Amino acid sequence: MKIVQISDTHLTARGGRTQENFDRIVDYVNDQVRPDLIVHSGDIVIIHPDDADDRAHARELMQRFTAPVVVVPGNHDVGEPGETPWKGIGVSDERVAAFEAVWGPDHWRRDVDGWTVLGLNSELFGSGLDREAAQWQWIERSVAELSGRPVIVFLHKPIWSALDEPVGHAVDIGESRTRLLALLDQVSLAAVGSGHLHCYRQTWRGDAVEVWAPATGFVGDVDDAVPGTLQQLGVVEYHCEDNRVRAYYRSVPGLDDVTATSVPEVTGAIADLDAGAVS
Repeated sequence: MKIVQISDTHLTARGGRTQENFDRIVDYVNDQVRPDLIVHSGDIVIIHPDDADDRAHARELMQRFTAPVVVVPGNHDVGEPGETPWKGIGVSDERVAAFEAVWGPDHWRRDVDGWTVLGLNSELFGSGLDREAAQWQWIERSVAELSGRPVIVFLHKPIWSALDEPVGHAVDIGESRTRLLALLDQVSLAAVGSGHLHCYRQTWRGDAVEVWAPATGFVGDVDDAVPGTLQQLGVVEYHCEDNRVRAYYRSVPGLDDVTATSVPEVTGAIADLDAGAVS
């Protein structure tokens, strides 16, 4: 089985550079990779989860892939947990419901060629919402059913701590990792793929490979880069066979490795947000 992970597309109805990069991603994946499954690990839309036009436009663009596509939400898709979410945009029932109305369930299971792929909503961890409790119950039920099957997990924010200093839920899933890892210890975990950090890194966690997927929309600021990561746009290709996963970074010809401040659609969306143009 072959899976392609894309992440942090940051698409908008305004079009622009992030969409130009996405167009090249679609052509490359459809023509060169031809995967069995495509997983988008969140931050589908550019900035604000309440912009219905961005969400609808991104959905239309995603339909250009020829392989089946499943998605999990990022913080820009549903808001994020914690006491101080970015720009005050916290995760809520309403935002998750709006996401699900377009993309389907925010957590899911796919069984493909003897493998199980689980998608989780990282923005629920630590939120205290009833939806968080429901997702935990779903994870527990899923784990109980997966004895012996190799498992791959996708979510937006990393499970393991991304930085030396704890920063709550802004960068990874924070203290929720202890409970989640205890559950995942009960299955044959082969890989965990996340996004959010706009860089590529591969790390072994016991028998499982942890992958930070690069963005396709824009790269992170060099000053904020995590040491040992690749600051370049692209996708990740997973080869799944013999109960083992091999993950490969793929550079895509023609992508524009710009930072967020060099993308007018990003700066414009943030300006609209600050001005209250999107509520």
